[in-house]
Amino acid sequence: MRLTSFLIVVLLACHVQAVTAQSQLKRPFETRQPLHEEHRALAPPVDWKPALQDAGEKSVTLAVLYSLLLPGMGELYAGNFSSGKYYLIADAGLWLGYGGFQYYGRWLRTDARSYATQHAGANFDSKDEQFEVNIGNFNSVEEYNDARLRDRNFDMLYDPQSSYAWRWEDDASRLQFKDQRIRSDEVFQGARFVVGALVLNRIISAISAGRSASAYNRSLVDESAWRFGADVSGGILQPHGLELKITRRF
Repeated sequence: MRLTSFLIVVLLACHVQAVTAQSQLKRPFETRQPLHEEHRALAPPVDWKPALQDAGEKSVTLAVLYSLLLPGMGELYAGNFSSGKYYLIADAGLWLGYGGFQYYGRWLRTDARSYATQHAGANFDSKDEQFEVNIGNFNSVEEYNDARLRDRNFDMLYDPQSSYAWRWEDDASRLQFKDQRIRSDEVFQGARFVVGALVLNRIISAISAGRSASAYNRSLVDESAWRFGADVSGGILQPHGLELKITRRF
């Protein structure tokens, strides 16, 4: 389970790095100053968005879908891969961890079955996992059947003359098999946890990608925004004309 704890730390670290990188980014319009300030405007300025600007916008929906398919790709699409790369690295690490859990779990399970075949004469062909549990809890099929008869579970009996029969050489051998089987179950449980972490990483990345696409679109609006206003020349007390002002941020 140390590997499971390590993967948790890696996922959290990647998320923190991504959030830190995203918070350090500044949209272009935040560092730009207007050419001049408007004073005593009679009418509030109105933003005008050119029709051609729509072609440069990023789809929030596409950004979310890209990150749900592959974490980090939505941020790349939205022009913010500096944070998306951490989700991509976390995804690669989680897949490696999942493969490692699966390989190690199958190795433990195969080794345990081979041990039971050698020391108890067990046959695992076409058997379910409950059969393995029963082998680890009882020294022989007769002992198992006696326990089922005492509990009146007649439908759970095994035929001693069939491939369901087994008999351990001693308790130590049975306990060793039981320990190996439990360890393999724990490893497979770790693999299921990694699957959950993969899903969570995609959800977090999708949220980040959606926010990145929205921020990108807002920066486009601000960079090309035209502002209209009106003012009275000479002030309210000594008016001598009307001024129309058109400004644009660069």
